[in-house]
Parts: sequence; C-alpha cells; structure tokens
Amino acid sequence: MSGSQTISHDELQMWLLDRIAFYLDRPTENIDPGVELARYGVDSVYAISIISDIEDHLQVEVDVAEARRRETVADLTAYLLDLVA
Repeated sequence: MSGSQTISHDELQMWLLDRIAFYLDRPTENIDPGVELARYGVDSVYAISIISDIEDHLQVEVDVAEARRRETVADLTAYLLDLVA
C-alpha cells in the first residue's frame, strides 16, 4: 500500500485478525479484537512475525516495544491507524 492510500479501521482490523488467525492456525471469527492477544497464545515470536507483516503491508516502520504494549487487536489497530495517518 502506498502513502496516498488510506485504510479504514475495519479493513485494518480484519487484516490483522486474518494475520493473527493464520499464525495461530485458528478461524478468524474465533479471535475477539477486545481480548488480550496473550490469552490466544501470541508470544514474542508471533508478535515479531506479525509486526513484520504489518510493516510490509502498511509500508511503515513499527516500534516493536510500542506495538507490544498494545494488548488487543483493537488497541493495535488504533495505534497503527495513528502511524499511517
């Protein structure tokens, strides 16, 4: 995605849910954006992979420590929307 394109909250959140579901090998609909990612088993290895995917997808540099402080998909989505705004 280029800097001139914008992504909606819903589009970004669905994309994140899809990526997390992929890494956890579970259906997207079984992941609640308001539940802490750690409860689903997202550890630091998964987190780094997901952050790498985010950087590739959004073409932005993500502060790993800052992203890791976002404990839910909803919080991470809001953080990323601020990054690309």
